[in-house]
Amino acid sequence: MQIIKAKRKYSAGQTLIETLAAVFILAMGITASVGLAIYALDSSNGIVEQIIATGLAREGLEAVRNMRDTNWLQDTLAVNGCYNFATSQANAANCYMNWLNKTFCLDPSNITTNSCNGSAATTASSLTYYLGFDTSTQFGWIFKKDPANFGLNFNNPAISNTWETNGFYSPGSGVTCLSSNSGYCRKIVITELTSPAAFSQNTGPLLEVQSQVWWSAKNCPKAADFSSASVSCRLELDTYLTNWKDF
Repeated sequence: MQIIKAKRKYSAGQTLIETLAAVFILAMGITASVGLAIYALDSSNGIVEQIIATGLAREGLEAVRNMRDTNWLQDTLAVNGCYNFATSQANAANCYMNWLNKTFCLDPSNITTNSCNGSAATTASSLTYYLGFDTSTQFGWIFKKDPANFGLNFNNPAISNTWETNGFYSPGSGVTCLSSNSGYCRKIVITELTSPAAFSQNTGPLLEVQSQVWWSAKNCPKAADFSSASVSCRLELDTYLTNWKDF
């Protein structure tokens, strides 16, 4: 009888240890599952942010290209007024000479043109712009030289335009990045490249267009400018524009 009692007492203690071990294993499993779910959610949010930012950056490049084309359409073809790259002769090709300033000002060296409102940012050969969309204007785009207002508002109730109040990111009347309600910011940088020298002979320069987008997220605080934004929450797309109607 004494042996049986001792056996029962030992068995009861072993059950308690097993229960504690099971609880510990279960807690570790739940903790790992929650951590994995949080990581997956953060990754999903990061992918969405990257997709939105890429779309905004691509929109910036396409908008500037559209502005160049609009300048062509609003201009008159100059016969034998531009540099001919085929024959290496000046004033020997047809082109649209006002492709930089006709409707939209894409000329960073011309900071006094009426169609370029705002102030110069850095040097006369490289300027920053903010870009918006407004269907109440003739050509839709808002494009102004600006040194600081790159913030984008989303569904801004202060803007009466139907398009901008239903899913468009817009700078409105000029919003600093730190005060934007969407957390996204976009800056367009246009730099005039005059090499080779032929680009500056009536044809106009080669333009480098940089569309920079940055945003605030969980580990990315709001930043006033692209250069000060976290590397993980910013991206840039570039393109080059010329007056190829001359070629």
